[in-house]
Parts: sequence; structure tokens; C-alpha cells
Amino acid sequence: MTADTIPVSAFMICFNEERVIEPSLRALSRFDEILVVDSGSTDRTVEIVEGLRGEGLPVRLMHHDWAGFGGQKQYALEQCRCEWVFNVDADEIAEPKLVAAIAEAVASPGKTAGFSVERRQWIPGYGYTHPLVKNDRIVRLVRCARAHYDPEQTIHESLHVDGVIGKIGGGVLLHDSVIAPELEFEKQNSYTSLKASERAARGKRPSPSKMLTAPIGYFVKFYLLKRYFLCGWAGFAVAAGAASYAYQTEYKSWRAGLGR
Repeated sequence: MTADTIPVSAFMICFNEERVIEPSLRALSRFDEILVVDSGSTDRTVEIVEGLRGEGLPVRLMHHDWAGFGGQKQYALEQCRCEWVFNVDADEIAEPKLVAAIAEAVASPGKTAGFSVERRQWIPGYGYTHPLVKNDRIVRLVRCARAHYDPEQTIHESLHVDGVIGKIGGGVLLHDSVIAPELEFEKQNSYTSLKASERAARGKRPSPSKMLTAPIGYFVKFYLLKRYFLCGWAGFAVAAGAASYAYQTEYKSWRAGLGR
């Protein structure tokens, strides 16, 4: 460990991420370790990770069969060696300002158990969102012993933290999740099916009326409340996509409730 090293374990789960994983890992080079848990990639993902390790990045590469998003990230969390851990997805890049802010946060955290960071989305036809768009804040930096994922969360997993959560004010996570439209629709179809199945497993009863209200609510949330209208037609497309996601989830939940 050098004087410039940040005493944090960065961890990432991945599967077939050759398009995006290299810049994501390079942005984490100051961390004490970078744990990558692959679930069986068939593209160049593993080759790229091993190449970066050969260059000297503090990468540990492990294989773990897919256990759902919650279960997979919980496994990765449990393998981390540092007191503080930072979760990054393969299509996210931590800005240098964010990395520096994380170093300051863990140097004097007080009693804080975790920190949220701001994430800024890349959208086709526009680029990274307008500066006045209300970006997501997500908990990603936590004390390892005081946080966990719920293995039952097969989709949209989140960190559950025992204690006070602060905010990292400097820098953002740059999120480049752009894929071909046909793959985007396949992904949405898969994710909404997982969401509907998770709801059913938790005994949550479907509400047919939500097939109407949820899409409208999601469109208003993204287009107006989060100010995606500032991104022109690209922002409209994001809001419409969110509405479509909401409709598919509610429709599949309703169909599952019918039993046929």
C-alpha cells in the first residue's frame, strides 16, 4: 500500500461486460483492492480483467455462479478485506473527484456507517444528463460489517445499512448503460419478469389499476419531477421507457395473479 492508496475494497459483479469494464476498473486504481466476481462471462471480460491485473491494478478475480443480483453482490461483499467497501457496476465510472471525496470520507467518517453518491446517466441522443436534472443518489460506500444485501432481491438490489448514512458531495458516478435498442428491450423484459416474480414470492397482491396509474406516475416522475424534459426528446425517451417498464411489471404481476 502506498501513501496514495485508499483503504477501501471496491467490488463489482460482472457478466459479459467487455464493452465497458476496462474504464470502470481503471478509475478504481487508487483503492486498496478491486474485487471482481464474474458469473461465467463468455466474451473478453475475464481476459480484460486479467490484463489489468497484469498491469499492476490491485484486482482480485473470482468466479461465482449466478445467485441473483442480491445474492451475487452479498457474496462479493463477504469477500472484501477492508473495513470500508465501495460497490461499482461494470458500466459505471467513478470520477476522480468522487474517488478523492471517498478518500476524505473514510479518513474521518465519525460514526457514519455508509455514504450515498450521486449517479449521472448517459442517454442516447444527448450524452450525460443536463446539469439541472435531478440525478439518483444511491448508497454505495459502507462499513463492510454494518451492511448487507437481501439475497431475496433478485432485481434492483440495494445495500441495507445499520447506522447513519451520510452524503458524498464531490464528484459523481458516470453511468453508461447504453446498449442496442433490441437488447435494451430484452433486458427490460427480463427485469420486469424478475420484478413480478419477486413480488409474487413476497406475497404482494397485484392491483389491476396500477397498469394505468404506475406508467403515468413513472412518466411524470422522470419527465417533470426529475427534469428529464431538459434533455429534449432524449429525455422524453427515458421517461417513456420508465413508463413502459412500470406497465410491463404491473401487467406481468396481474397475469401471474390470474394463474394462467
